[in-house]
Formats: sequence, C-alpha cells, structure tokens
Amino acid sequence: MTADSLLKALREEGRIVIVGASLAGLRAAEQLREEGFTGSLTLIGDEPHEPYDRPPLSKQVLIGRALPEDTALPRRRAIDAQWRLGVAAIGLDRDRRRVRLADGEDVEYDRLLIATGVASGRGRTRPRPRWMVCACCARGRTPPGSTACCPGGLAGC
Repeated sequence: MTADSLLKALREEGRIVIVGASLAGLRAAEQLREEGFTGSLTLIGDEPHEPYDRPPLSKQVLIGRALPEDTALPRRRAIDAQWRLGVAAIGLDRDRRRVRLADGEDVEYDRLLIATGVASGRGRTRPRPRWMVCACCARGRTPPGSTACCPGGLAGC
C-alpha cells in the first residue's frame, strides 16, 4: 500500500480518539472534519458536560447573571462524534492502540490526540499548567528536553 492510499483509508475508515473534551479537543475534532476526516471520531472527557466556556461559568453563573446551559462553547461545524463524557481516561496501551477508561472499558484507536490540559490543586505535584507551557512555547522558552503541544492554540493564555 502506498502512503497516499494509507492516508485515504485513515481519512475514510480510521478511528481517531481525542482524550480531552474541552476547547482544544473540540477545536481539534472540528478541524479534522473540516479537513475531510470521515471516519470514527470519539471524544473522551472526565467531566459530564460537553465543552463549555469556563470564565462565564465560574463568574456569571455563580452570581446569577447567566444559566449554565448558556456557557456551551460555540460550534464552528458539526463534528459527528461519539462523546464519552463523565469517565476519565486512566491508561494507555500503545501496542494494542487502546485507551483504558475508569469504568473498565477500552476504546480502540488508529490515531490518538491527548488534549487534556492540567487540573489545579493545592499540595499536589503537577506538571506546569497548560497556559504556562503555551506561553513559554510561544516565547521559545520551553525547558530543555521538554515537548509542548498546544493544539488549541494559545487560548486562555
């Protein structure tokens, strides 16, 4: 099989899984569809809701100026995806190309995009927050030997 025929088969029949069902994951799914991907698309997120705009939720909803359902992120296009919400991805088997979910299920993929960001918390050792990595990346100052990927652009930075 040629590289062109492999790419065509992936675009038409492939399975892409995106771990991270927030802004970066949503925009990646939209871009895949925009560029002609017609295969199976699955978004996995540990929160029970589809992507939402976090600042209004944390400010306007709490003070009663907006309803939670008014914080959904605008869609640029339909993505025709399976949403696996409310269940965290807890493992990865790269050899078998499977993502393990907290409920024990495995989700198979041909290509995988991890767009999870970072959770905040006191007293926990965590990687640098995504916005900090993105800001460093944009300035060409990532730590030696590190890799930063900002598929959602510099949103929120």
